[in-house]
Amino acid sequence: MQIMQFATLRAAAAERTEATPAELPGRDAKRERTYRRMERAAVELALQYGSEHVTVEQICAASDVSARTFFNYFGSKEAALIGRGKPSPTPELREAFIAGTGPILNDLLRLVLASALAQQPDLELIRSRRLLLEREPELAVQSFARNTGTRDEYLGLAIERIRRSEPTLSDPDVEDEARVATAVLMGVMHVIGSRWLESDGTADFDHLIDQALERLKRLI
Repeated sequence: MQIMQFATLRAAAAERTEATPAELPGRDAKRERTYRRMERAAVELALQYGSEHVTVEQICAASDVSARTFFNYFGSKEAALIGRGKPSPTPELREAFIAGTGPILNDLLRLVLASALAQQPDLELIRSRRLLLEREPELAVQSFARNTGTRDEYLGLAIERIRRSEPTLSDPDVEDEARVATAVLMGVMHVIGSRWLESDGTADFDHLIDQALERLKRLI
């Protein structure tokens, strides 16, 4: 994938979803506002009282929704506490990544960030949730399990990309390369996310990616 081609796709994806919840069209705006309100209420209550002492009824009261509405969005209290995780790439971004020819780790990083930015991350909610997960290891385990699903999704994309670009590689080699790329991806994303939070959401992601890749070059 050429970086300029990817940047064009990322900009197009962001343009479709860059609006705040209030600016999204009709029903989508209402759903997103409701979702975020319940997430914030759940995390704030858990930070104040501890998650084991927080009930769905309390979350509903704090976010002004019914229990029926809550369970239309979340399968459990814990799901509201750990959140929905990173969004899946759009079909356009997936196709562009699989057809790419550039360094795979670079393109994986930009794919993840393009998808995440399309969801308009809530800076304060991310900070509060990180604090909650630090305090409550059981929730952190559940969050890790959810992130395993995200990792597996990107692993599948990496395998498809490598098979297309390196048709002479054996299946075990393809899988090993994809696993290495995905494992490094998850570690680098954690560092980039931390730096972004430290900047109050003002840091440029392209710069953060370039910094992380330079560090990797020095390490190897």
